[in-house]
Amino acid sequence: MEQIANWVAPVATTLAAVLVAANLGARITGVGFIVFSIGALGWIAIGLATGQANLVWQNAILLAINLLGVWRWLGLRARYDKGAAAATRATAGGGR
Repeated sequence: MEQIANWVAPVATTLAAVLVAANLGARITGVGFIVFSIGALGWIAIGLATGQANLVWQNAILLAINLLGVWRWLGLRARYDKGAAAATRATAGGGR
C-alpha cells in the first residue's frame, strides 16, 4: 500500500496543480480539486505508514480545503455557469 501511495500522491498532486493552474473552466478546475483530494489521501497514507503525524495533519486539512474546492467548482460554480448560459440564450432569443 505504501509503495502505491508513494507514486499516487506526487503524481496526483502534480496533475491537479496543472489542471487548476490551467484555468480551463469550472469543470476542469473541479476535476483538479478531485485529483488534489486523491493526492492528499495518498500523502495521508504515506504519513500513517511512516509515522509522520505532521504529514497526516497537513494533508487532512488540505483534503478538507480540496473538498471545499470540489463543492465550489463542480457544485456552486457549475450552477452559475448554467445560469449565465441560460441568460445568454434568453437575451439572444429576444427575451423568450
